[in-house]
Amino acid sequence: MRHAPLLLLTLALALFGRENPFRPVIDETVLPTTSNKVEKAPPLKEVKVQLPVDARVLTSVALYYQALDGSIKKEVVAVDRSVDWHRPILITQAPAPGGKPSKEAAKKRAKPVPKKREVKKREAKKAAPARKTKAAPYYRGEKAYRPLPFLAMRFGKDFVRIVTDDPKIRVFHLSDPFKIVIDFKRKAAFLTRHKTLETPPFKAVDIGNHDGYYRLVLTLDAPYRYTVSKIADGYIVHLR
Repeated sequence: MRHAPLLLLTLALALFGRENPFRPVIDETVLPTTSNKVEKAPPLKEVKVQLPVDARVLTSVALYYQALDGSIKKEVVAVDRSVDWHRPILITQAPAPGGKPSKEAAKKRAKPVPKKREVKKREAKKAAPARKTKAAPYYRGEKAYRPLPFLAMRFGKDFVRIVTDDPKIRVFHLSDPFKIVIDFKRKAAFLTRHKTLETPPFKAVDIGNHDGYYRLVLTLDAPYRYTVSKIADGYIVHLR
């Protein structure tokens, strides 16, 4: 009889004991948590990302985000599109289904109501007989600069047309700041010309006289790949 209490205690432990006593008790209906603290962040509206000056193709975008359990994860999205580094990348979210668009988007969608004067002018133009116009000698959007009687330039978005009959001798470039240097053969006498440009990516142009040739220097806002090709009325410099 004296062994009866010990026998009852052993039987109770066998009935109510767990298979692994060292395993912690976990309620599987509750999501697991980590020690990472999940802080509430303000809602995303718009973030501007300025590209480096040598960016030409955006191959992919890596998004680092904080998950529900507080861990940091990464998502990579392939893009493979050419970009203009002058224009920043915008990170934003699309409006919720049925939600109101942003003020900027609403302004873009809204069509301005034409005034009475504008309507009358349009009607008068339609009624007037069409006039014959001469074709423009250069591409639309080019800005002209004629520093010398034998030299003219037309600047476009990513090119410059150099109008001259003088043959090209050599082409090279300098860095910091990035400059494209072109020498043309001609015996001439003139003072150095300098002009500040407001046609990105071209910042300035300098023309200097040397013994038997003159030098044209194009200053750019960043390093570029370039080509100098012969055309009918001179040369064209293309940037990439």
